[in-house]
Amino acid sequence: MREALATHESSISIGGRELSNLRFADDIDLIAGSNDELQELTDKLADRSNAYGMEMSSEKSKVMVNTHNNGISVNIMMNDQKLEEVHSFKYLGSVITKDGSSDKDVGARIGQATSAFTRLDTIWKSNTLSFKVKVKIFKTLVVSIFLYGCESWTLKANTCRRIQAFEMKAYRKLLRISYTEHKTNEFVRNRVEELTGPQELLLETVKRRKLTWYGHVNRHNSLAKTIMQGSVEGIRRRGKQRKCWMDNILEWTNMDLQVLLRQTEDREQWRKITTAASRILPPPPEEVTG
Repeated sequence: MREALATHESSISIGGRELSNLRFADDIDLIAGSNDELQELTDKLADRSNAYGMEMSSEKSKVMVNTHNNGISVNIMMNDQKLEEVHSFKYLGSVITKDGSSDKDVGARIGQATSAFTRLDTIWKSNTLSFKVKVKIFKTLVVSIFLYGCESWTLKANTCRRIQAFEMKAYRKLLRISYTEHKTNEFVRNRVEELTGPQELLLETVKRRKLTWYGHVNRHNSLAKTIMQGSVEGIRRRGKQRKCWMDNILEWTNMDLQVLLRQTEDREQWRKITTAASRILPPPPEEVTG
């Protein structure tokens, strides 16, 4: 990568820092502001890879345009093959979409967690294991799958409802409460606490992790901090803007950006703010149907 990028001048700048790629081991994400620039980057990387006996896979490589204008497309060639243009792709286990939303990633996480939950059906039906033990297994083997990468999510009202619905569906299964019994979600939550003691709700965990990560990034000088605090050149689209990642932090803490930056410098103070803010949740859905 160093040789491939030695003479490259990126047209993408965030907070005054040029950005042409993101990489983790052999998973490389090239970033460019035009078709020609991306093709040049691809050619340089392919050339230097071949020089060291490595081959880039045209089948596994994809290209995506991050823009609100759906009429823009790209034509990138690698190994004499045109790369497939996609609207979403998986990078380091998370689903990245063209519109920058987290909906598909959250949906994929719910799907994977649900699949893991179903495979453990024998445990949930066991009469020898206590409910408390089942909850520990659920959090260890199912919730851990769901929470992967949750720090990067942008939570909207619909996303929050889906998270709450997934959790309630799982607890109803563990408690063997059928929907035909017409028990409310409040009844289910109270029953869980009666058997296990106070439990941090799943949505609360997601919020706490996101707030904790925000404070951690702000206390260190890194690329993540540059991207989080920096801005990209260009104009915003007309009309109401989509909710972005930072909007969640501002909304949950009810603080402006300058106050937030000062508060995160004090680790203990930020931990208290995180705990209080994560406990403020939207009203849960009264009835879960799926």
